Amino acid sequence: MGGRVVSIRLVSAIAAFSIFTFLAANLQPVHSTRYLQKSDLRLEGVLVYHRYSTYKAWDATLWMMRLDTGEMSQINKNWTSMLSPINAHISVDGESMTFMGSQVGLPQNEWDVFISHWNGSAWAEPINLTGPNGKRDEDPKFSPDGKRIVYKEDGVLTIMNADGSGKTYLTSGEAESSIPFFTPDGKGVIFERDRQIMLIKNGVTTALWNDPMLTSYYPVGIDEERYIFTQVQSKNYDRLMFGYYDGREAQPLFFNSTSWDTSDGYPYKDASHYVFYVSGDIADLHGGYNVMVADLKREQIASLAVLNPEANSDLQELGPAWSLKGKFPLN
Repeated sequence: MGGRVVSIRLVSAIAAFSIFTFLAANLQPVHSTRYLQKSDLRLEGVLVYHRYSTYKAWDATLWMMRLDTGEMSQINKNWTSMLSPINAHISVDGESMTFMGSQVGLPQNEWDVFISHWNGSAWAEPINLTGPNGKRDEDPKFSPDGKRIVYKEDGVLTIMNADGSGKTYLTSGEAESSIPFFTPDGKGVIFERDRQIMLIKNGVTTALWNDPMLTSYYPVGIDEERYIFTQVQSKNYDRLMFGYYDGREAQPLFFNSTSWDTSDGYPYKDASHYVFYVSGDIADLHGGYNVMVADLKREQIASLAVLNPEANSDLQELGPAWSLKGKFPLN
């Protein structure tokens, strides 16, 4: 969701109150899952995500939470050369962060791929790796070893070194390809094309399991067996699925809904216990989309506000990505 135009399904406070009153009167819960408490969570590392008013407003800010303490920091607070950073991803060593945004001073904003390096106390002023070049450079992700970045350049999957050199175009002359993510061995890339999740490896492109009637997008690798992706249901609300590289049918996650969007999934470690995601659930009175965590063993969920009340806001929180070694600003 982070890198595409989203239709925000919001309701007013009055409408929300009416809905809750109606549900209470009919003894029907908003949804069947139970909520986690702060004491239930045993998390380490950091989570990075962005918030904005709308995708086209170019007003995104980049945020990081230290998961063991709940501390938060606005990563781009002192950056001056670029604006609206979104869809961040941290290298395996925690020392570099890539994301998409626009360079300040352009007559018309343009998506480029940037990288920021940890300087010992903060995330340094970003370096523009791809522009300005008059192209749409979007959705960058590090390889498992942190030495390469895969991204979309005007609809073509592209791999470059982490310093911006050595570009290789994977899908030139083919249909538009989007939202790439390396496989755990670093030899393949999963991505979206024509509403399906695809895999390109050793020069061969194959379709993974897809429901032929539904749209799928935003794949994120978990391990050698699974990946997580977003699927648009028949009622047009997003849900999260576990997909499998061996072609098995994908499985929906327990907290999906047919009444609001559930998307932007990202695994915590190997996703055996926790998954981060984005929810449009109107029961969360922060409004808009909010970053959540799900306990897959207990089948319970929580807003990240359980760790810090400032984690979600009335803006749209999107694109969460977890890192074990990601550096948290010192001030």
